[in-house]
Amino acid sequence: MELRDRVVIVTGASRGIGRELALALARHGMKVVVAARTVEPHSRLVGSVGETVALVEAEGGQALAVACDLSDPEQLGALVDRTVAHYGAVDVLVNNAADTQGSAAPVDEYPLDSWRRQFDVNVHAPFVLTGLVVPHLRRRGGGVIVNITSSQGDLAPVEAAADGPIRLGTLLGYATTKAALNRLGNALAPTLRGDHIAVVNVDPGFTRTQHVELLGERGLVDADAAAPMSATADAVLAILTARDALRWSGTIVRVQPANGDAG
Repeated sequence: MELRDRVVIVTGASRGIGRELALALARHGMKVVVAARTVEPHSRLVGSVGETVALVEAEGGQALAVACDLSDPEQLGALVDRTVAHYGAVDVLVNNAADTQGSAAPVDEYPLDSWRRQFDVNVHAPFVLTGLVVPHLRRRGGGVIVNITSSQGDLAPVEAAADGPIRLGTLLGYATTKAALNRLGNALAPTLRGDHIAVVNVDPGFTRTQHVELLGERGLVDADAAAPMSATADAVLAILTARDALRWSGTIVRVQPANGDAG
């Protein structure tokens, strides 16, 4: 795909991998819709939709900020409507946003509201957004949907190794939702292939985001073992600029050897 003047929606783009993707895609000439819930910067995590747009524009790119709570289906519809009203089209959707704040409680104590919100953000939002953008992609003759996933969604040995750079224990809700997201992309791929729409799940692996930096300060991860966010941006760019992105449709592209994910 020739990226210049193409339109991409990136969710969760106020910080972290989402922001890195927004900047990288804008540098390649894409018109970027920066979607996230954070309008005002977090007390400890830098970043907001406005700040990401300002960074894109400072480099000469085009971006639109859309504040969006991904757990609300009505706001998802408004996100796509604003994108089309502003830029006239959608060519690429990057489902990057994820609720990573789930409980580490045992199953008999797991808070149901946390479980449901993780499914709303991590699975239902990508599903709804995909359904909303597909008609626009068809009108453009095809497109690409990228789901940012995690090896947390992989089946793992029951007796997992205790060592490694991530010491968070089993994040039951996050792991389950990423497994569902993987299968969602895999199941959708053949249904959209005839429309020249690729659905590719990308697993960044353990990546040094702002969230990982904070976890490192608390001794919960070894942040120095994490890969740079630019590695994921490079992988997504390789998919989008390939002659035929359909070769990866329905698969998981691993940016680095699977070793979990914390951010």
